[in-house]
Amino acid sequence: MPNTKFKSDLIIGLSAQRIYKDITYPHAHFRAQLLYASKGTIQVFTNNQVWIIPPMCALWVPARAEHSMVCLSHVTLTTALIEEQSAQQMGEHCFLIRVNNLLHELLIRLNQLDQLQATEQVSLHDLSTSLQILIFDEIHRANSLPIQIPWPKDQRLIKLCSTLLDAPHDVKDLSTWADEMGASPRTLMRLFQRETGLSYRAWIQQMHIAHALSHISNGESISQISRKLGYSNLSAFSAMFKRHLGQTPQQFKTRA
Repeated sequence: MPNTKFKSDLIIGLSAQRIYKDITYPHAHFRAQLLYASKGTIQVFTNNQVWIIPPMCALWVPARAEHSMVCLSHVTLTTALIEEQSAQQMGEHCFLIRVNNLLHELLIRLNQLDQLQATEQVSLHDLSTSLQILIFDEIHRANSLPIQIPWPKDQRLIKLCSTLLDAPHDVKDLSTWADEMGASPRTLMRLFQRETGLSYRAWIQQMHIAHALSHISNGESISQISRKLGYSNLSAFSAMFKRHLGQTPQQFKTRA
């Protein structure tokens, strides 16, 4: 367990029900946030990234980091706000973690404490303390996922990336995009690298993996997911997925 002096308000639960396409506009918290939807999928924008977060994942957002959110379905938020000083050991950058069954249940329980007040015989203070310690420990132990979708600031690339994010199956080559934007493919290639730090192909793959995790959470078959993302060859999709996450999408689905 991380060497942290426990504070009674180390972690505060934050839960809400949100409808499809509900928007939370840019804001920040004085605490760090483990942004988690126990049901449904959310899309989160941070300073220079966009994240697609299904129920098997959660996003760590450092204290005071501005972020906004769009609900991609009906959503149950079951998040946690972590005291800023204790959260500093997690670093200053957002990252995605895998939420195992234990962390899932602990977060739900933390967010149900108020409902238990009238019936629970166990000291709520002791229960809250135990939950906070376990949640903090599980966050530290959680496997981070190397998935991030860098978001450009150039308006031409924002339009391009937004189109791909909404239609991940409809991937065009850079020559086609260049014709539509009135720029040369070489210029667009350099611009993409400069703005996102990734090649066009690498950005597409990161975006596809993020979408794939969402589809896996919905219980869809790997062949369905492959087709939805525009792959005519299932083995090519599986190889790409394994190259980034170290396991095939079927192995990932089984362990999920």
